[in-house]
Amino acid sequence: EVKSTSKASSGPLTVEVSSNYNTEQSDPPMRKHCFQYTIRITNDSKTDTVQLLSRRFEIQTVGSSMKDVVQGEGVTGRQPILKPGEVFEYTSTAPLSVRPIGTTEIAARMRGEYRYITLQDGQDTATTEQVGNGGDAGAELAMFHFVFPEEQRVKPFKPSDDEDEEDDDDDEPPATPAPKSSASSAKTATPPPAPKSSASPASTLPGDSDMTSGDIAIAISDSSNTLTDGVRVQVTSTYRPERSDMGMQKHCFAYNIRITNESPSQAIQLVSRRFEIQTIGSTNKDVVQGPGVTGRQPILKPGESFEYTSTAPLSVRPMMEKTPVVARMAGEYNFVLLGEDGTTPLSSTPLQAKLGMFHFILPAMEGV
Repeated sequence: EVKSTSKASSGPLTVEVSSNYNTEQSDPPMRKHCFQYTIRITNDSKTDTVQLLSRRFEIQTVGSSMKDVVQGEGVTGRQPILKPGEVFEYTSTAPLSVRPIGTTEIAARMRGEYRYITLQDGQDTATTEQVGNGGDAGAELAMFHFVFPEEQRVKPFKPSDDEDEEDDDDDEPPATPAPKSSASSAKTATPPPAPKSSASPASTLPGDSDMTSGDIAIAISDSSNTLTDGVRVQVTSTYRPERSDMGMQKHCFAYNIRITNESPSQAIQLVSRRFEIQTIGSTNKDVVQGPGVTGRQPILKPGESFEYTSTAPLSVRPMMEKTPVVARMAGEYNFVLLGEDGTTPLSSTPLQAKLGMFHFILPAMEGV
């Protein structure tokens, strides 16, 4: 059961925790999600006084195979003493580098323990030896979850009879098969090798004339939403001023991709990607392609999504007198259909899900 709170009693102590998402300190396009959690420790004993000596937490982000362990003396720099009935409460933050996976609402899971001693009559504080020994006993911090707010979750697709789906971009890009791919992860099926591409992993194509001149001939947008053969690819892009240098003509953008399998019954596996990107003023498009998506070849069951964020550091001289656009990008993801077992490819020929055209757009700036 997914809970953003927990409560556990161990001996004389009850440890309660509640957590919530900190929007102000989060930066979702850069996979940075900050949570804050409040711990309340109550001494339920009617006679004993206890002192908290140390803490140990285990935290695991979604998609990670490892737990991080955080431990140390004290609690927020102190070793508080709790007399019978007293409460110690504090709030801390957990800045996580994580992205939603599938349709889970969980960002991370955490649990831990507080070590403490029971002070004897006439004893004011723990001795050096007691601190060194780590206390007499432990009070459990029961498992709880850091839960993504609704707006940060990957939404499952639910078909509707009256829903009219349209492809937002009717222009098909050149059909360029992806290079040979391979999967070594034990958690994914091994897809058939894709046909070898005629283009190298980083090649060029003739560019669009309107991008070369700066006289953009189509409507500009920093996002796109395209449905191809039951697979929807959505993208949004944002400017990253803290990673850019106007004086050096270096402009960095983050773009967030969400790929959703909208088929009601067919599982798929993403096997490769291919992008075309053209900067303003350039006569050519750069072609970038390779196996997998962020090093993985994820399987998407019906209704499931895969989401990731990447960056595009561009060396380009803007034409702000004509357009705020500094680059244009489009592409496709190659995928295979899987059999009823959800792992065996039905064909050696991959299909393509389009990444519809979008633009990297500079915000309004003074002195440009």
